[in-house]
Amino acid sequence: MANVVDQDQQWLLNCLSATLDPNPEVRCFAEASLDQASRQPGFGSALSKVAANKELAVGLLLLKQLVKKHWQEGEDSFEPPVVSSDEKEIIRRMLLLALDDPHRKICTAVGMAVASIAVHDWPELWSDLLPFLLNLINNQTNSNGVYGAMRCLVLLSADLDDKMVPTLIPALFPSLLTIVSSPKVMLACLRRQPRKCWTDVKKYIIYYKVGDAA
Repeated sequence: MANVVDQDQQWLLNCLSATLDPNPEVRCFAEASLDQASRQPGFGSALSKVAANKELAVGLLLLKQLVKKHWQEGEDSFEPPVVSSDEKEIIRRMLLLALDDPHRKICTAVGMAVASIAVHDWPELWSDLLPFLLNLINNQTNSNGVYGAMRCLVLLSADLDDKMVPTLIPALFPSLLTIVSSPKVMLACLRRQPRKCWTDVKKYIIYYKVGDAA
């Protein structure tokens, strides 16, 4: 069934496409229109729906900028208005649905957006984030989901401080051990993921074992 696109979403898709236009006047007008729209309620959720429908990767870049500017009051980069709690919930939910995208660049962009939000919201305001990622990792029939979850976790750990990373390890270790113990799944991960991603995963396991032994 084709995705139903309302008038506002179609306008957004047209603007996003126009930012890639070779004509500089068209690009500038589209960028100015999107900048103005970013200050309106519902813009973030509209971008996340574009991401979930896997239509334009440029929407994910704008969504990451929106998180940086409008997500958390008190941050140096914050600009009013702040995204509402209801809209934040929609954005978080829609982003997770896009983590199994088969295209690496889009998957990485989704992971970056998730990580940028998790810095502020996890675990208190986003308690289902880690269970959702673990479910993707444990679903060995969905290699795209395994890749997306692993990539997201690597990006997430890079943005968290030293106090938050140990919280991830005990929950992650059983799932990571399953991947390592399954040659078929492990080969799929190694074939589809950047080397750095798997290197960081091995670091997680070593970190956990050392901490547990201490």
